[in-house]
Amino acid sequence: MHSSPILDFLVRIKNAYAVGKKTIKSPSSKTRESIAKLMVKHSYLDNFSVEGKTKKIITLKLSYNDKEPSFTNLKIFSKPGRRIYSPVSSLPWGKTKNSLIIVSTSTGIISHKEAKKQNVGGEIIAEIW
Repeated sequence: MHSSPILDFLVRIKNAYAVGKKTIKSPSSKTRESIAKLMVKHSYLDNFSVEGKTKKIITLKLSYNDKEPSFTNLKIFSKPGRRIYSPVSSLPWGKTKNSLIIVSTSTGIISHKEAKKQNVGGEIIAEIW
């Protein structure tokens, strides 16, 4: 059992990119599926699928640009012992213009840009760039 399944999921993706894997499998949950959808929308993953009825497994197809990983860095903000919450006025911008900051809000898991458009704050999970 992991202390934070969401952070474990993100680190698995980063490590798979680091060793050049094309696909990875991980236990599935609604939160992980939401994060995968967000990453597909922002081109950090090619696609994903969920298999199984009782023990669901999520399979992620990793995205590469000319054999280079779609993302190389991951910064974890919220951890089990220290949650980071932010009102919409204080949401960070990101390291680059293509950065994706994953925010868990009352409307679901969305990017920081969508949170600013919807005028909602929430828990800042991680940043990918």
